[in-house]
Amino acid sequence: MVKSLRELFSGVQIALYMLIIFACTFAYLYVLTRNVLASTLVSLFTMAFGFYHSVFLPKKLEREQYLLKELQKYTSSMMFYMQTGYNVFQSLDRSRTNLDAQIRQDIEKTMFKLQKEAELDTSHFERYNFPSLDIFHQILKIKYESGGDAKELFTRVNESINFELVKRDELYRRKRYTKKRILIMMGIVLAMPLILAVLAGGVYGYFLDVGLFAILVNVILFLAVLVRLFFLQRAVTNISIH
Repeated sequence: MVKSLRELFSGVQIALYMLIIFACTFAYLYVLTRNVLASTLVSLFTMAFGFYHSVFLPKKLEREQYLLKELQKYTSSMMFYMQTGYNVFQSLDRSRTNLDAQIRQDIEKTMFKLQKEAELDTSHFERYNFPSLDIFHQILKIKYESGGDAKELFTRVNESINFELVKRDELYRRKRYTKKRILIMMGIVLAMPLILAVLAGGVYGYFLDVGLFAILVNVILFLAVLVRLFFLQRAVTNISIH
């Protein structure tokens, strides 16, 4: 996770996001509890937990989706160059241009080992958890070792890669629509005590006079919504179709 954080955010961005989450949480809870200690403690927890599920997970998914599309470009380029007569090494060399730096480095690892040891090693691509890409590389190894017609070998797997990306996008759109509806309901739940505290301050004041019980009710309600939001975000950002 630490490595992913460094790739996705700068230190300033992380600090800024956490500060905003802390400030919003503290303001909300202080209005409801009038207790600085409880508001501060819950806000510190929310600052880290909220950043993870509401900022980090969506950004990580965005990056993963981008890389999958770059891998799609890579496989399409490889198929094109091999169909026009280039060998595997030459196709790798031409396909790496205009791709994301991370994908380009992975291709260059394969090229280096192919050039030095005459071995087509694509095992480092498995970290993308892209089954159709793994099948593509298995067929690529057959092409390298035994030859064969590029169009006949790669047409079906290329269609499979395109199909998988389309299905991932469709799944994400469905989940995002469901997420919006659930977020509206969560917003209503969190807004109800806030509206009561602001518009019916006198009545709400009697509730706060109960003391620790009133604080616990507000804190538990907030944490329950926060935990539910965590499970929601985790479900929405899981768009694997396998």
